[in-house]
Amino acid sequence: MAGETFHAEKPIIGDTSITYWYFCMDSRQLRYFVKTLEVGSLTHAAQALHIAQSALSRHMRNLEDELGVRLLTRSKQGVEATPQGALLLEHGRNILRQFEQARQEIMSLGAEPFGEVVLGIPATVSPILIRPLLEAVGQAMPKVALRIIEGMSGHLLEWLHSGRLDIAVLFDVMPKAGLNTSVIGQEPIYLVGAAGKFKADAEVPLRELGNYPLITPGAKHGISMLIRQAAARENVDLQIRVEVDAFAEMIDLVRQGLGYTMLARMGFHRELKAGKVSLAHIVDPPILRTLVIATPKARPQSPATQFVIDSTIRLLQAFIDAEPPAQPGPRRTRKRA
Repeated sequence: MAGETFHAEKPIIGDTSITYWYFCMDSRQLRYFVKTLEVGSLTHAAQALHIAQSALSRHMRNLEDELGVRLLTRSKQGVEATPQGALLLEHGRNILRQFEQARQEIMSLGAEPFGEVVLGIPATVSPILIRPLLEAVGQAMPKVALRIIEGMSGHLLEWLHSGRLDIAVLFDVMPKAGLNTSVIGQEPIYLVGAAGKFKADAEVPLRELGNYPLITPGAKHGISMLIRQAAARENVDLQIRVEVDAFAEMIDLVRQGLGYTMLARMGFHRELKAGKVSLAHIVDPPILRTLVIATPKARPQSPATQFVIDSTIRLLQAFIDAEPPAQPGPRRTRKRA
């Protein structure tokens, strides 16, 4: 890809509100620019790109001269993007991914699919998706490198728009402007406590959720948005004692009996099966989350990308449709914190 030059008098990225002024740019410079900001250091970027730091600095200066704006601020701590640099970074990622996708599609006509597909998923989906998806892609498309990035829904949405991701699994509460989305399915949200906190078939009315000290992800997380919206509709004041954006640590705090959380079964099915946590069904009304799979409208889908989309939908739907494991104890009771 090094050495190509492109000329733009119109918006480069379809479906955006940004109109680029005319410029000519060596795509190698753009690739160097993106890598420099991703690692935050000219020294580390030069090492990753296998060029001299002085040469990289010269490319960055040339790029700034071509555009007539300052793109980077430099300090002893590294480099950061100026507002203009941040804008170029966002669109530059999309441009480079389009170049790479075009190259892959042209070369793969009549050949076995290859290249990289980057999928972003929420932490609550990781435990049941990563292994079977890697196996499915490895068996069907051995030349495709699947990269999976875990993050909060808000971050996944940003990364999808910025070009860092090809595909993302999101909650339906997230805004979907500029995206193609397909519904995967709906899951109930449960109140989750330490082992023994709830007996089999326990139910908790939504209006009583304010009685439980909650450990939740931050407000930007899709499941937190869903929970807060449901509580607000029923005028329920939630006791959010702790916000933890590290999913494993959040589950660990619940296991220790330090509070409760609210999750779909995907997020805690291993702990439930092992008897390390217990659950109560939220009723009157239940809280349901809708999972969707999303791709940017501005980017065409390669055969490899479409295979990952189809496999992700199939695997997640199979889990949603499966019966949850039973938890021990007498049937149906309501328990207050």
